[in-house]
Formats: sequence, structure tokens, C-alpha cells
Amino acid sequence: MPLTLVTGPANAEKARIVLDAVQLAAPREPLLVVPTREDVLVYRRELAARGLVFGADVQTWSGLSRAVTRAASSQVKLPRAVGGLSRDRVAALAVQRTTLRVLGASARTPGFTGTLLRLFDELGERRVTPARWHVAMRAWAAADPPRADYATDLAALYGAYQRGLEALGRVDAPMRTVAAHDALRTAPASWPGRPVFLYGFDDLDVLQLDAIETLAVHCGADVMVSLPFEAGRAAFAGRAATYQDLMALGATEQVLPPVDTHYSPASRPVLHHLERAVLEPDAPRLPAAGDALLLLQGGGERAELELVAAHVARLIAEGTPAGEIAIVLRRPETQAALVERVLAGYEIPFVLRRTLPLGHTALGRGLLAMARCALLDGTADDLLTWLRTPGLVRDSARVDRLEADVRRQGLASARQARAEWERGPWKLHELDRLRAARRDGPRALCEQLAADVMRLFTRPHDGTGRILTDAERHEARVAGQLRAALNELGRLAETDPALVPEPAELLALLAAQDVLVDGGVPTRQGTNGAAGAGAVTVADPLAVRARRVTALFVCGLQEGAFPAPGRPEAFLGDAERRAVNAASGLRLGLREDTLGAERYLFYAALSRPTDLLALSWHDATDDGRPAVRSLFVDDVLDLFDPAVAATAQRRPLGAAGFPEARAGAGTLPPPTAHAAALAARDAEPDVAAEPIGILRDPTVLRALADRTTWSASALEAWIACPVRWFVERLLSPQELLPDPEPIVRGELAHKVLEQALTALRDGGEHGEPTTGPLTPEHLPRARRLALAALQEHAPDHRISPDPQRLAAALHRLQADILRYLDYAAHSGSTYAPSAFELTFGGPGDELPAVPLTDDLALRGRIDRVDVSPDGRRAIVYDYKGATATARAKWEADGRLQLPLYLLAVPQLLGVAVDGGLYQPLSGQDPRPRGIVREGADTALDGVPADRADDGDFALALTTAKATALDAIAELRAGRLTPRPTTCGWRDGGCSYPSICRCET
Repeated sequence: MPLTLVTGPANAEKARIVLDAVQLAAPREPLLVVPTREDVLVYRRELAARGLVFGADVQTWSGLSRAVTRAASSQVKLPRAVGGLSRDRVAALAVQRTTLRVLGASARTPGFTGTLLRLFDELGERRVTPARWHVAMRAWAAADPPRADYATDLAALYGAYQRGLEALGRVDAPMRTVAAHDALRTAPASWPGRPVFLYGFDDLDVLQLDAIETLAVHCGADVMVSLPFEAGRAAFAGRAATYQDLMALGATEQVLPPVDTHYSPASRPVLHHLERAVLEPDAPRLPAAGDALLLLQGGGERAELELVAAHVARLIAEGTPAGEIAIVLRRPETQAALVERVLAGYEIPFVLRRTLPLGHTALGRGLLAMARCALLDGTADDLLTWLRTPGLVRDSARVDRLEADVRRQGLASARQARAEWERGPWKLHELDRLRAARRDGPRALCEQLAADVMRLFTRPHDGTGRILTDAERHEARVAGQLRAALNELGRLAETDPALVPEPAELLALLAAQDVLVDGGVPTRQGTNGAAGAGAVTVADPLAVRARRVTALFVCGLQEGAFPAPGRPEAFLGDAERRAVNAASGLRLGLREDTLGAERYLFYAALSRPTDLLALSWHDATDDGRPAVRSLFVDDVLDLFDPAVAATAQRRPLGAAGFPEARAGAGTLPPPTAHAAALAARDAEPDVAAEPIGILRDPTVLRALADRTTWSASALEAWIACPVRWFVERLLSPQELLPDPEPIVRGELAHKVLEQALTALRDGGEHGEPTTGPLTPEHLPRARRLALAALQEHAPDHRISPDPQRLAAALHRLQADILRYLDYAAHSGSTYAPSAFELTFGGPGDELPAVPLTDDLALRGRIDRVDVSPDGRRAIVYDYKGATATARAKWEADGRLQLPLYLLAVPQLLGVAVDGGLYQPLSGQDPRPRGIVREGADTALDGVPADRADDGDFALALTTAKATALDAIAELRAGRLTPRPTTCGWRDGGCSYPSICRCET
């Protein structure tokens, strides 16, 4: 018979039988079909080692499908298949255009269309036409009348979907495959007589079984299928249906006995025992597992993977090629990010193939962000995302500067961010082209998007002519897939423009398109002292079933994960499928009972290693939820003495380094230098971390020693915390965020009061000059002047980038300023505001720095100076927010600014000083606090405790000067002493703990 079925347990040398047959059939150009691309490479090497380099072809199943399609197309013109994106739109339109009695609400939920297409795939694979489906649904409804409306909806949806495809002259992929099989069945001579050999498949689906039947039964081709199967064993119960389906095709069975020769001698007894006895009742126990079985128990998910990674690194360091190691997870995509972080952190080369939504790729993010900017109300973040697409802007510092401007100015929209970007010579015409294409119609929009995605991909490579890296090849695949999908959708839109939805829906659809990505760390020679090359495979059990490895780690053995629970089909559960099958004669598959299939996958994984099998699990999730170990682990432990379970190596949740090596295990050295350092540090007695040290750089110290002019605010920052001064004043990192609201609010308040009081003094706004103090009769004009100044300067001092918050903040500031002016007018002071925002000692200042000693001077900015009626004496005011520091707290709080300004004013203005006051502009108590001489400005509404005689007044200034000189001396010496209790605002603790490293 043309169909030969080679059966036997895992490791029965089925591969040898298949490869021998391929070699014998070499003159007829045989086709060997294996599950994955990695398997293709492996078996090409196997055949080459046998001397068969030419003649035989090794392909995955898609390669066989292409060969079948080519053969069928030689006799019959096959219908073209619609692409995935266009198919999604056909299905979505079918849902929109169908009147649904029951499913209407569900049809509006995300994921409905994708789930519906999976049902339609199954119907297409089984050659169920819309008419046959309609009859089946009517028969089901007749047997179960309450289901009538639901059945009618399902029948109508499938009919509308097929009519949509017919209108386009297309079919979907399953229907085209079935059409190719049917064409070969009607013209079997179209198949060129090539023998076909299938190895590594154990879960043949409907179309694969149909292809085997087409080739073997209808075309008479020689087909050999290897199937892991052993009658009567629990591990193979989940594959019994496939075995029966193949035998029903008239297959000739070749049964192979178990073989243990491929195991390494040291591991053979344990690993062969596992293969023969796992999942079997009353299996004998071995007294020990030796080094062939490794049990790993993590306190959490990361701890488990770190333990696995450490052993992988150990194996590589001991000489096992990385390509001979595999890590198996039931569903790698659920833990892909954590796996990538852990393995990369342990410097392990690995390959992890998975699917990602297009919106999660760099190229996809860039295209979608660009489209949102052009077609929707894009945000400033969208424009930044697009400009940060790799290679689009070669000078990334330009984008950094734009982001800084966006954050500081509070620019929210893409339009505002674009205007800011285009202040320079760089114009963003791509947005205009895309917007124009939308006006030209659906096809033009799709074609422009397709052109844009290729432009985004090729831009980094313009003129380089170099070979793409692995990551760049992935981006090329994404670009090609997206361009093809968009071009096809655009062409089909000529027939039905509704296929291209509104931009928001189109972009959401594009973002959800799945693309295949090859994650991992590139292959390297000698990683961690490796003796070989290659990369560790991270995959699901199906991906490694066709090849052996030296060491295999089965990870994530948790209840609910492996075995994975059955997932009922959303539209028809197993109970409904049984009812439909009984009523209509269809053979819809049942999906909820998956335990047999899961058992086989576990068995298949256990059978792959030749030297080491490792099983790992964790006790809890990383956020602390308990996790239960899979019963599959117990199935393995049942094959050994109970003492084997106690050999499990455990890594606690949150562990750092590898103390296991220090404990004398000897088998698990720290996998990296960083892990070794953590382990060594953990071994030391617990001591507080050393805080930041003194400044030592000669250049920095020389610059500090050469500086002669110092501001009072810098000295106050040093006194509060030298480390804070070091970060904010010396390092002075550029901020990406807007200035803090209190700072902007203060600057605006200063500007408003300066302008209003200056105009009041000079006679602004058509008033008479005011030479005296602010009094109630001046208050109306002062209020008008303040409101005008606030309106003038508010646009240049945005307190908040949030418009709503900005409006509230301006309203609050206006109320505070008017309240202060009212208080000042009624404060009783006889001193008149005379000088405002008086700067001295800085670059460009008219007034010079004020000497403190022969080689040190003071610079600064004095908010306001009020002078006495005779013009010979003055009181200095410094504006504050809600609180003003009393004189009694100046020394404890490190307040220097006001007393130092009192020393400076006589030298700057030639007047004596009668006091200095911190003036709060908000808060409950508007009275200023500070120091005022006894007998000066006696009517001033102040706090009696702030009055001082001449001795106390002079002492306060002398003390402040001495404190300032001490601070300068410390600063010049670079003594960065942490002061966490006074570092943060309002006793907020250390502001820079990662730099300071001071815990108390």
C-alpha cells in the first residue's frame, strides 16, 4: 500500500527508519516533512551526513502545501486566497451586515470576529458549505427549539462571510487548501510521483490528514508517516484518534520496539525508566535518580527561571553546546518577557520564537503613531514615538530636545509638537502625504500606508549595503507582511470600499495583527566559557518533539498551566457539538477534554533529553499568590524512592546572587560575575552601605576653590544637604518635565508684584507717582495693575501643562496676590516700596557682588526693598509661599538669604537696614516673619517676637555670615555629608537615595 505508518514509543528509532527510506527514494526526489524550521536544518544535516545533499528536499508542512498547490495548479486554476487582514475585514463586514437575533450584543465586543473566524476555519477544513451549515443548524434547532434563534445567527453569519469572499473572487486559506486537494483528487496524475515522508508529527489536524489521504489514497503516492504510538499505554491515549484515522486510510503499520541506545550511559537507566513507566499504573520505583534528573523549586516565577538559567549556564560552562539545551514551557508566550530578561541577564544565548501584535513591534509602533498623528487627533507622545522609530531621525538628540520642550511646555497634541519640531529646518511632509491619501480614497490610503511602512524600514539602511542582523530581518518580515496586507486590502477596496474602515478602526485592526518574532540573545561563541556554539531553544513541547537534546528543562509545571485546561469553543461547546453532530451528521471536533493530549505532550518532552531532564515549578507568583505544583511532577516522583523528592534545589522568592554555591553544593557556581558579586556581598555581615564619599576629582575641587562669588540660595542648599547641592547645583541634570508648579507660581507672583508696584510707584496706568507706602487709597489702582500684569505674564509662566489645572492655579494665585495687596495696604507700614528684583554680582548685573571677606563675595536677587520716609533706612522683603520662617528658626533651618541680604543692602544702596522679613503670599497668616529693629516702622502689623534690639540684630547678621563662610569652606573641600533629615522639602527625607546611599 502507498501509505506506511511507522509506530512505536519515543526513541524507537523511527527517525532512522524514515531517513533510510528517504535515502532509498533519493532518485525520485523525495520530500521529507518535519514540524519546525529548526527541524529542517537538523534533518538536512542528518541527510548530508549520509551523503544525501541533493535529491531530497526537507520542508515544514507549509512547504508540502506549496508543493501540493503547485501540482494542483498545473491542471486547474485555483482561486486566490485572501490575506489575513482582508479576511478580518470581510468577516467584520459580514457581522455588520447581518441582522442578529441573539448575538447582536456579543458581536460588538472585541475579539468576536477573530473567534468567529476560527469556527469558519473548522467548517472550511471539513468542506462544510454555507448550505450544508444552514441545514445542520436547522436540524439542531429542530431538535432543540430554544436554540433556534442562536442557530439562525450562526447560519446567517457563515453565509454572509462566504458571500463576501465570493464578491471579491477570493477564498480563505483553508478553502484554498481544500480546493487544491480536491483538484489533485480529480486529476491524480498531476502529482509528480514524489514520495512523501512525515516525521515528528503526532497531532495531525483535519487538513493534514486530508493531504495524506489525497496523496496516498487518491494520487497513489508513496507516503510514510512516523507516529509515536504504543497501544495500551496511558501516555498515548491522546493520540489514539490520529492512529485510528491513519489506519482507516489503509495504512500498512510497521511497529518498532523501544530502544535505549541513544541515552548517555550514565543517564540511561533513569531516563529510559522514565520513558517506559511515566503515567503507567503500578510502575516499579528506582532507588535513586542520580544526575539524570534535576528538580528545581522556585519561591516565585523569577526565582524558578533564575535557578533554571543558572543550571543552563553551568552546563554551557562545562562544555555542553548551547544548541544542545532546550527550555520547554507549555505556553512560552505567557512568560516570554520574564524569560528573555532572565536569560539575557545570565548571558545565555537563546532563541524564543513567538507571535506579537504588530503594535508591540518597533516598526508597528512607529507606523501606527505616525498614522494617528496624520489621520486622528494624535498626541505629542504619538509624534515622539514616530520620530523615535529606529533610524528615522539619525540625530536622536534632536528628538530628545523636542521631548524636553514638549514636557516643559505642556504640549499635548501632535499638532503642537509638530509646530515645535518644525521651528527648525526639518519638515514632516509625510503626515501631509498620508492625510492627502485619505482624501483620495481607501485604496490610496492603504497604498500610502504600505509605502510608509517600507520607508520606515529602509530608512536606517539607506546606502549601507550591509547584511541585516537577526533583529533587522525580523523587522523586514514585519514590513513585508504589513505592506502585502495593506496593498491587498487597498486593491479589494476597489470592489467594496467598506473593506477599509474609518482610520481609528483601521489602525486598531493593524495594531492587533499578529507577526512572528524571533526573540532572544544572538548566538555567541564561548558564552560563559562555552566550548560550543549555538543557542538554547526556548519553546513549547510541540516544537522539540522531533529532535533530541543533551539537556531539557521542563519549566512552569503548575496546575492550570501544564497540563493546560481545556478551552471550550466560544460558539459551540462540546455538548452543543455533540448535539449538532447527532442532528446533522457533521463531524465537528470535541475540544474540552484535553488531558490525554496534555499527558502525551509531557511524555514527549520527557523523552527528548539524552543526559539530563530537569523539572521546575514555583510555590507562588511573583506578587505573592500561592501556586500549586502540577501533578505531572508527582507522576515522575512516583517512579523513584521518596528520598528523590528531597533532592529538589530551592531558590527563595526575591533571592539575589547564588548562596547555594557557598552552602557547599558545589554543583551550582554563580552563573555570571554579577551573580558572584551578589553572592559574595550576601556572605558578608550585614552592615549599612557606605554613603557617598567626598569629592576627589582635582579639576572639580580646583574649580570650587577658584570660585569667589556665591549665592545665598546655593549656600542654603548646601546647608540643607551637601548631596542635594551636588546633584542639583554641580551636576545640574537637564529636566525633561516642566518646572515644579510652586517654582513657576513663585516666579509669576514675583513678576506680577514687581510690575504692579513699580507702576504704582512710577505713576503707571495714567496715575500719579506714589512716593509713600501702599495705603488703602492706592489699593484699587494696585489691584488693577496686578490683574493686568497677571494677564500679561501668565502665558509665559504656565503653572501647569494641564489646562484645567492651569485655570484653577491662576485663579488661586490671583486671589492670593489680591489678598496680599489688601493686607499690605492695611499693614500700617510707613516704608515705601522702592526697589524690586534687585540683582547683584551676577553676569550682566549692574550692581557688583558684595564682599564677605577679602576673597569671597555674595551675589543674589533681592525681591523688594522698602525705604523709610526720609530715604535713609530700609526693610528688605523676601517673598515666600505659604510659610515664613521665624528668626528663632533661622540657624536651625539654615536660613541665610535674608540676613545676608541685610549685609548687602547698605553696600548696594547706601542705606541702613532696619529689618528683613519673609513675606508669605498665601497661607492663613499673612503677617511677615523675620527681624525688625526696635523702634523701626512701629505701626507695621507684625509679630512682636520679631523685634530685636541693636545687639541681637547685629548678632543675627554676624551669625549668618559665619555660617555662610563655614558652608563655603566645606563646599570647597568637597565634604559631601548626607543630611537626609533636612534634604527633602518639608522634611520629606532623602531626595536622591540612589546617589546618597544613606539610610539614616
